[in-house]
Amino acid sequence: MTSSLDEAILRILPTDRESDSWMPTSRVIQLLTDRGHQVDYPRQVRRRLARLEREKLVLSTMEGQQLLWQRKSWLQGANQMASLMSASEAVAFHALRRFVADKLPTAVTMDIEPLFKAADTRLSQDGEDSRLYRAWVNKIGSVEPTYLLGRPPIDPEVFQTVVTATFFERELLVRYRPAYKEIRDEDIKPKRLWPLALVESAGLMYLVAQSPDHPPRPEEGKPNWLRIMYRLDRCISAVDSGTAFAYPRDFNLKATIEKEQVFDFLPEAPVVLELALEPPEAKRLEERRMSEDQRHTPLPDGRIKVTGTVVPSVKLRWWLRSLGAAAEILAPAVLRDEFAREAAVLAKRYGTTA
Repeated sequence: MTSSLDEAILRILPTDRESDSWMPTSRVIQLLTDRGHQVDYPRQVRRRLARLEREKLVLSTMEGQQLLWQRKSWLQGANQMASLMSASEAVAFHALRRFVADKLPTAVTMDIEPLFKAADTRLSQDGEDSRLYRAWVNKIGSVEPTYLLGRPPIDPEVFQTVVTATFFERELLVRYRPAYKEIRDEDIKPKRLWPLALVESAGLMYLVAQSPDHPPRPEEGKPNWLRIMYRLDRCISAVDSGTAFAYPRDFNLKATIEKEQVFDFLPEAPVVLELALEPPEAKRLEERRMSEDQRHTPLPDGRIKVTGTVVPSVKLRWWLRSLGAAAEILAPAVLRDEFAREAAVLAKRYGTTA
């Protein structure tokens, strides 16, 4: 049974069908490192190669004093693979590369690059089915629900280091520039972080990480790990320490996004929100509900009262502001007062009291 490192070696090694059909051990080690695999010492790779040779998966030969390696031709080239790939499989790999390939670690993308090439070859073939499948990725897309601001650039080296360390569950040393703080880059010290997940939200890429320097301290009223979101565009540098960590069993990304709602930013305790909405906005909320217990009640002035349990947050406030004069917050009182103060400030700034 091959390990992930064995599989990576098999993907790297050439076959007798390639012009450079043999590869020295040093080159194998270099390519493994480039793809993010941790190689503790050269002998580790030589032992893996020797075992793969005993399993009749690779071949070796001597060239002077150098030992060269070759993979047996059980993985075909793009043309041969394309002949075995269905049109459905080809369009799936084509869509994968278009929509998520830039979020995959190099250890994955380099290994499946032959499949991407095979998919291109398969879809380039003549035939009615190929035309329909080839056209599919140009018939689908996604649009941000709100006005999209420019995406701040992320250092490509930082991004790939973070993605790779997250994939292999290795500790990172990250120098992070906090928002709204005037700190010189040279004064920012590295943080030890255990990368848990990557999330894209509103055009920004976030790293969810916990710090090994801030473990739970129940005696101080802190029973849980400190877990923080870091925007990758604010990372000045990231270094993969090579040290593996035990991925926390209590962390669940889906629960973090959907239940804890941390990506709504600064979530508060749930409240019952009551809105007086103009009929068109109320109709939209019938199609895209703000809560599971949402209820609609007609008001005497022709508006619709919409009630439901929500979690107040930055994102909820963004949404409420986007409704403008079509919405009036009836409850809770603290949220109504907050928006009333904002409305008063806006009215003053625009020079109107009407």
